[in-house]
Parts: sequence; structure tokens; C-alpha cells
Amino acid sequence: MHENSAGSAAFWASVASDVTARVEPVLAHDGKRQDGTARDGVLDYLRDLEAVALREGSSREALQVIASGRRLLGDRSEVAPDAVARAVRTTLV
Repeated sequence: MHENSAGSAAFWASVASDVTARVEPVLAHDGKRQDGTARDGVLDYLRDLEAVALREGSSREALQVIASGRRLLGDRSEVAPDAVARAVRTTLV
């Protein structure tokens, strides 16, 4: 994933640049490589990153950047409401 610990503030602060670095090339090439998996690979990464962000109680900004990257790549799936509620409770505690 990333060389920093998933729970560290430095890691979550780097999410915007990481997501941008992964999403922009896919958008520039319309999500197509010869094998056609570029978009799917980045979407899988972003979904996994979002799950970790929700579980670890990352920053709201990190979650917004991840969600924006997913939307830009055409992912319209929603995060389960119970996962969001759990993340909010974790953040408030």
C-alpha cells in the first residue's frame, strides 16, 4: 500500500497526492491499457483504501479525496451506511 503506517497522520495527509498520482494517468488514457485493467486496478485500490480509512478513522479530507477519485473513474457504488456510521462514531470518541 504505502510505506507509512495506515494509522499515521502522515500517511493520511499523503492520500491526496497518492490518489491523484493513480487517478490522473487512468483518466489521461481513458482507463485503457492493452490489457484493459488500469481502471479496475485503481478502483480496487481506492475501494480497499476507503475501507481502511473508514476502519482506521482517517481524516474526513482523506475520505473525500478517495471518494472523488472513485467517482472520477466512474465508480458509483456506495459505502455501506453502517461503515460510515462506525467511522463517524470512531472519530467522535
